[in-house]
Amino acid sequence: MAESQQRDLARETLLYALAMIVSGLVQFAFLPFMSSFLTPEQAGELGVVRIISEIIAGIVVLGLPASIIRAWHHTDAHRAVLVRSILLPMIPLMVAVVLVITLGGKIASLLLITNASLLLHALALGGSVALLQVVLSMPRAEGMAGTYFTIQFTRGMVSLGLLFFLLRSVDSAGTIEAFLEARWIPTTLAVIFSFFFFWKLTDKSSSVPVPKKLTGSMLAFSLPLVPASLALLVLSSADMFMLRTISTDLAQSGWYEWAGRAVLILTPLTLGFSMAWHRYIFRKKKEGGRMDELGRTGLLFMVIVNWAAMILALLSNEIVSVFGGGDWLPAARVLPWIAGSAAMYALFTISQTAPLLTGQTKYIGWMTAFGAVINIGFNLRLIPIAGAVGAAFATLATNMFMALSLFWIGRKVFPVSFFAVVVMVIIPVFSGPMSSMDPGNRMIAILAGTALTVVIIQVLRSLGTGDALNTSNGGSHDS
Repeated sequence: MAESQQRDLARETLLYALAMIVSGLVQFAFLPFMSSFLTPEQAGELGVVRIISEIIAGIVVLGLPASIIRAWHHTDAHRAVLVRSILLPMIPLMVAVVLVITLGGKIASLLLITNASLLLHALALGGSVALLQVVLSMPRAEGMAGTYFTIQFTRGMVSLGLLFFLLRSVDSAGTIEAFLEARWIPTTLAVIFSFFFFWKLTDKSSSVPVPKKLTGSMLAFSLPLVPASLALLVLSSADMFMLRTISTDLAQSGWYEWAGRAVLILTPLTLGFSMAWHRYIFRKKKEGGRMDELGRTGLLFMVIVNWAAMILALLSNEIVSVFGGGDWLPAARVLPWIAGSAAMYALFTISQTAPLLTGQTKYIGWMTAFGAVINIGFNLRLIPIAGAVGAAFATLATNMFMALSLFWIGRKVFPVSFFAVVVMVIIPVFSGPMSSMDPGNRMIAILAGTALTVVIIQVLRSLGTGDALNTSNGGSHDS
């Protein structure tokens, strides 16, 4: 059974990663368009609107995806799960509509957004993204990674094609709107298709008795995750918002946005694994499993993420030169630190294992909320000194703090060697300073880091996880 679960995890991670590769490549393909059609100041404005859409999505989604996967494995009334998953987000979505309509002008003025109507695009994008996350939790719960890939692939290709068409048909005043429309229109179409597809798929379960308090149990699990989601959004948005309001150079926010888009190339690996990881750990709890199996998989994942982040950091100058050009070279100083923060967020994903297994999601919410406060403090101190670089370093430090804290809180359920965690932390931190070395030394570092990564993976595979995780007490420790 364990072997079958491992194969499922590997297969689903691969397909989710491929879906995210499409998404990441689409976002990466946006970079030449941004460099050609937008100024750094406009790119910063686009970044602010994008982040507002993410905040809306974080509220509307209500933390439901993980709860849907959990409910899917607790009951056979899948049609009832689908209906509740679609209806529940409609309440916060309507609240968001009212807030944008009534406060849009003030928000636009505060964040130096030239056109308040852009917030309507943020609302459309945030709402559609939230609903798509919810409805695509169904194939994740069922292990239908191929279906998930197909929907996301189609959405990504339509988005890129639509962007190309829109930029050719609008004048310079409508370029920011074109970047937003190219995202929310395909996402809305994907939501509509996915809902009707899974409505038909769950037809046989429509007659299954609905468990009592199904809605309450779903919300009880998901709502504590909302503060965590919002806190993570604060972590990702505080940098941009504070760059726009503190820094006297609006181009700083544009360079930060460009570097952030480039780091999305890591999303296939991190988000693909995260989506498969939730189903994997809940199946382990339901069917029986050991912490060493979870730990070994998590450590191998982090080794690969660290290697990818290191490559991105050390090649930051070349990446910006090729895809951005001379006007965007300052983004190369930001990119290494954002890549490191992405690696730390991947570690944070693994650190959530114990709270998720025990159902104590409140710890995730508390820690991320505390991390958001720390991040704001870091930004207040670092942005006046180092601009976009300071904002990126603030995110890296905060993600590191949250990951280490959750590992400590969950050490009795998911006990991890301190040495293993330290290794996972050191590499992303040191990649930032190493990115300023001359090209020859950076190439040597890349080759050495790649060789070391291969060795570590082989050692972990040969030793298992007994030496990397404190699993002497065995068992799952689930409570």
